[in-house]
Amino acid sequence: MKKVFAMILALVMSLSLVACGGGKTETPASTDKPAESTEPAGADFSGETLVFSSDAVGSATYNIIVEMSKYLENDGGFGLVDVQPTSPGGMGAPYLFADGSVDLAFVNAAPAKWAREEGTLGKAPTSGYAAVIGGLTAVCYINCISNSFLNKYGVSTIEEIFEQKLPLRIGCSPAGSMDAQGAYLLLEYFGVTEEDLNSWGGSITNQSGSENEAALQDGKIDFYIDHTSSSSSTMAEIATTCDVTFLQWGDDLINWFVTEKGFQRITVPADSFKGQTNELVLPGSPDSLFCKEGLSEEVVYQITKTLCENRDNLVATYNSLSPWDVKTCMDSEKLGGNTLHPGAEKYYREMGYMK
Repeated sequence: MKKVFAMILALVMSLSLVACGGGKTETPASTDKPAESTEPAGADFSGETLVFSSDAVGSATYNIIVEMSKYLENDGGFGLVDVQPTSPGGMGAPYLFADGSVDLAFVNAAPAKWAREEGTLGKAPTSGYAAVIGGLTAVCYINCISNSFLNKYGVSTIEEIFEQKLPLRIGCSPAGSMDAQGAYLLLEYFGVTEEDLNSWGGSITNQSGSENEAALQDGKIDFYIDHTSSSSSTMAEIATTCDVTFLQWGDDLINWFVTEKGFQRITVPADSFKGQTNELVLPGSPDSLFCKEGLSEEVVYQITKTLCENRDNLVATYNSLSPWDVKTCMDSEKLGGNTLHPGAEKYYREMGYMK
């Protein structure tokens, strides 16, 4: 009886422990279905056609744009990028977007600012565009002056020349070009009209690069200015065949170009040209990518992402794009103060390039 009673007591205690949770409890396997991903599916751009305006067929920018278009189609997934050689370049490019028929174009950032604020080439102000990528190249107002002129008047800077009202004979490209605009902006900064310059015995001659080179050699002009890069063959030829000095402008003059006119500070490495032993910092307005303002945020995000992520491949093919820095290409100075498209901004913020 004692054994039976002990067995009954042990059984009761065991059942009590289970009822109170003292034993290990197995968690039953869930019968719910796995949660579905909340990540949105990738956008489909295969039905999108982008019109990309370029310079003339065979030009450097045309070739670069064709290469960019391949990446937009193959990596970006766009159905078609239609490259059309319709861009006038320079100060006329911002007007490409006026009728909404162009989606993308290379535009110098400074003229984009001028066209929006006051118009260019005698045209009314325009709009309808936004910046995507700034500072694709490194062009600036490289300028040189005859040493015989400097020695004759005992001056060494562009500021001294205008302050003393010296008879400076300027050579530049045809009026309406970015190259020639540098000469007219110099006059504007110093508060001088072309008539004033003429009255001092100076002048502005608009002609081609080769004609300006010959004019310097023949002593028909004293000063040549061009919106170009450190790899300019014309400037290299002038440095080899003419006795010239490449001028560094003063800080006040450069700051005016940057803050008032939408230019960017560009560095010209020392020894880019014969006799140019010092590094130069000059204002420039490199090629930048602009888009139609009305393009959707998703489309411009995809354009920005695709091109920025293929930057190294593009530079490997076209070294002129090497100044393009994906981490700073959205800086206001590189965009000439123009508005960045929200789709491009979204990409740069996502990557941590913008705060």
